Amino acid sequence: MDWNLALQAAQTTAVLFGIAFGVIQVRQFRAQKEHQASIQLLQSMQDPNMARSILTLYKLPDDLSADELATRLGPRFDGVLALAAMFDSLGPLVARGHVPLRIYADFYRGATVVCWKKLRRYVETERQAGWVNLYEWLQWLAERMEELAPLSSDIPAFERFKTWKDSDDYDRLCAGQMRR
Repeated sequence: MDWNLALQAAQTTAVLFGIAFGVIQVRQFRAQKEHQASIQLLQSMQDPNMARSILTLYKLPDDLSADELATRLGPRFDGVLALAAMFDSLGPLVARGHVPLRIYADFYRGATVVCWKKLRRYVETERQAGWVNLYEWLQWLAERMEELAPLSSDIPAFERFKTWKDSDDYDRLCAGQMRR
């Protein structure tokens, strides 16, 4: 037996095991990162003011002017702007891949689209007045969410997941709801 050949085979085997281990580690790291991002997204909405702002926005008509928004919202106007700022600050994290788009959509798709629809006219007016990048990431996210699936196509989770048995069913039951 040629010892050099046996050593080369052992080295090759070790390298292959190292590569396989590295691939497994990268996959585990990605899954861990997505899990952490999900928890952080969920925590950001646990604030009662954010939840109140979403409900307040939902009840408003679309495309109100700044004056109309201020009048209808009164002291809640600041909370609504804080909500928009939160979505705006999440945009770069999604664009850079720190928060996967599908996870963001699972948590905030509807709220992001509603927020943009309600504040669009206000934002566009402020941009024309000189603040050209106001809520730019909010707009970007809302447009990505609408591309995934328009809100009008929503099937409520309680209907879509009727046949859910375990987490392996998630992607199958989401198919057709949102392109991923």
